[in-house]
Parts: sequence; C-alpha cells; structure tokens
Amino acid sequence: MISLLTKPELIKAVKGKCLSPKAACVFERVQTDSRNVTKNTLFVPLIGEFQNGHKYIPQAIQSGASVVFVNKDECKKNKDLYKKLTEENESVCFIAVKNTLHALQDAAEAYVNKFPRLVKICVTGSCGKTTTKEMLVSVFKAKFGDKVIYTQGNFNSETGLPLSVFNIRENHEYGIFEMGMNRVNEIGEISKVLKARYGIITNIGTAHIGILGSQKNIAIEKRKAFNYIPKNGAAFVPAEDSFASFCLSGVKGKKVLFGKSISESESGVKFISDNGLKGISFSVDGLTVNLPLSGEHNFTNALGVIALAKECGIEKEFIKNGLESMPVLSGRMEIQDAKLKNGAKVTLVKDCYNANPDSMTKVIEFVSSVKAEGKKYFVLADMKELGESSEKAHREIGKVLLENKCDFVILVGKDMSFCVQVLKEKESLKYEYYENNDKESFTKIADKLLKISSDKDIIVFKGSHSMQLENIIGEVTE
Repeated sequence: MISLLTKPELIKAVKGKCLSPKAACVFERVQTDSRNVTKNTLFVPLIGEFQNGHKYIPQAIQSGASVVFVNKDECKKNKDLYKKLTEENESVCFIAVKNTLHALQDAAEAYVNKFPRLVKICVTGSCGKTTTKEMLVSVFKAKFGDKVIYTQGNFNSETGLPLSVFNIRENHEYGIFEMGMNRVNEIGEISKVLKARYGIITNIGTAHIGILGSQKNIAIEKRKAFNYIPKNGAAFVPAEDSFASFCLSGVKGKKVLFGKSISESESGVKFISDNGLKGISFSVDGLTVNLPLSGEHNFTNALGVIALAKECGIEKEFIKNGLESMPVLSGRMEIQDAKLKNGAKVTLVKDCYNANPDSMTKVIEFVSSVKAEGKKYFVLADMKELGESSEKAHREIGKVLLENKCDFVILVGKDMSFCVQVLKEKESLKYEYYENNDKESFTKIADKLLKISSDKDIIVFKGSHSMQLENIIGEVTE
C-alpha cells in the first residue's frame, strides 16, 4: 500500500515533530471527524469554539487511525496522557504540530503539489457557487469522464477543501473545487492549498456581510481565490458585477468577463427563450442548449461556465451535453410537481438550503415574473449570518415583496418581523407571520397552505437551512 504522503514529506509539510519514531506513517485517507475514521486514516483533531477533537483520539485509534496529529500545547498540558497513548499504540504515528487546522492545510498543499499535471479550477462567490461548480463538473465530465475530480457536496471550507483534495489520484486531469467563506482570510488559506490555474467568481453579494462588514470587504476576500492564477491561467467574473474590475486587479493570467452584456460575437452565446420553471434555452456557437435550471441568475452562471470550458478547449457538443444533463440540486431552486394532501396538483419551488438578500430577492423576482395559471404563494424564513445588517436586509425583502406579484406570503422567524413592519406600512399584500420555526407553527402553516392552495398554483419555500422549512413540505405533500 502506498501512503498519500511519506513520513518525511508529511513531517516537513506540517513542520511537525514525530512522537513515535518507530511507527510507520501510512495513510490512505484523511478525516477530522472520528466517526468517519477507518483503517489507515490520518486523523486530524480540530479545536473549535465548543469542541476539542483531541478527546476523540482514542476513538479514532480504535477505528483504525494510523497517523494522528496532536496540538503541541495539548501535549504540554497532558504529558502523561500522550505518553500513555504513544506507548500503548506503537504502530500509530503521532505527529505534534503547532496548529492542527493549519497542519491539515499544509499537508493538503503538499499533497496537491504532487500532481503538477492536474489542471485546477476554483469556484467562489456570494451565491450560486455550488450550482456553478456542478455545471462545470457536468460539462467537464461530458468531455473527460472519470478524469475529473471535484468537491463533493459543500466541502468548501477551511477544512472541507483540504479534505476534498486528498481525493485526487494519478488518473485525474482536471480538478474542480468550490471555495466557501465564513471568516477573514479563509479563502486566502484554502487558495494557497489549491493554487488554481483557472478561477471563477459568480458574484459579490451580501452573504456573510455580518461577518465582514461591507461588500468591499467581501470582494477583498473573494478575489483571494485568484491569488495563485499563473500567466497561462485565467480568471472569470461577471461583467455586470460592480466589483468586476476590482476582483480582476492584480490577476497575472487572462482576465475574462462573462454575462448578458457580452456580445454574441465575443461569447458565442445567443439567448433564445426563458422557459419559466422549465429552464432556459440558448445557443452556443449555433448549437441549441436547453438548460433545465430556472432563473436569470442560472443563465449568468452558465455563461461563466461556457467561457471557462471554452478556455479549456471543450467543444460545444460537450458543453451542450453537460449543461442539459445537469442534476437538480436538492434545496437549491429545486422545482417539483407535487400533489398536496388536499388533492391539489401544484408546483413547488424548494430553496431551503441557504438564504441571503441576493438569493432571496432573485427567487421572489423570478417566480413573480413567471407566467402561471394559478396563484403564487411564498413561504419565506429568516436569512442568517447577517449580523448588524439583518434588520436592513429583512426590511429590503419587504420592499421586494411589495414590488412583485405575490398572492399570499407566509413569513417565519424573528428577523422576518422587520419584513412584516414594511408590509404593514402599505397593507397591499396579504400575509401571515410566525415568530417561531417550531412544530406548532409548521403545522399551522401547513394547514393554511392546504386551505388556500388549488391546482396549478406555485408555492415557494425559501430560507436559511437552520429554519428547516423542508419540514413544512413534508406536512403538505402526499
């Protein structure tokens, strides 16, 4: 069995000290959760605000961990414990490091560097990054098949991206990785791990503005995804974004703008029709593509994917096949025909995975613009992680609702009370408000929806994942 990194490679990468010099250092996978550890795993215990992963080291060893990182300060505080652990587990390689998170990232960086032929692509943005990543994956797999490695799910964080890159193998030629952000310089750190040749920023919105304070600060962080793009690489940003030039400043490689304002002669893309909930049709170099994803924002995301795919030499036939076979992402603008418990056949728009002012506005505007025979009902819940901007953001959603065609709105959560204050001022929109997202409230909301819904209606569910709106869907559908 060949280890992902040799003992000297690993110790050098993490600037560590081996506490068990006689033990071999052989690992085939890396985990930060002891529950996922199996034989020949490198276990990295992380120290968080409420949890210290070091207490799970015995459990990880029992499950088959062959290599374990240990924080040096933990070793000093618990000398006897770690002396006992190393003595009782002679075959396990313990490596002391200054910071286990940074050691994970440094080890991942060293591992990625072993694949110089791999063409690495990063995707980030305030919203739409997962959808854009999945579009890219679908297009690249249409051309290159199993030679493509990519972020599974939303493993895009300070720990998620390092864990993702350990899945790279010799047969892979293209790597497509998503970069998320919950704090200052998180993207800077994981960008150093990956060192992408190509990068795409979907937009600079207001997600995480509560953490970073302003859109300018968000742009400063997001553009760090482009830090390592070489001269033979390229950076892609939407032309209509007000921070486009800012994000491209300092990029060493090619700078590419994409979007509806880019002419067909330059992009090769011609818009054909918006098919409402059924998607969008457009042509790529004369070949018609029917994208199954709805919404103007997904057309913009597709334009970025097409530009990047072309830069990598992917022909229009593969672009078409990849985009048309896009799977619907659960919880992200997932459109489903459903039968309710009252017998009504309706269309559900489920977008319960995440919510920020940009994505919520887009959903409201998109569904409002769709031609429909029935009525349009919106169930909207709190947008989280907005900090001091939360009141203003939820008030803005109230204004958006008043400006669009909504037959009835149900608002859920404490922060949605600010949205209610805006709706009260006009009294032109029918709504109900529920402060809590608990079982009692969800039952009342389900009863209300079953009472007012009939055939051909559209019901939208949009809110942050922690608001658990998907539970209402389970109560109203057969």
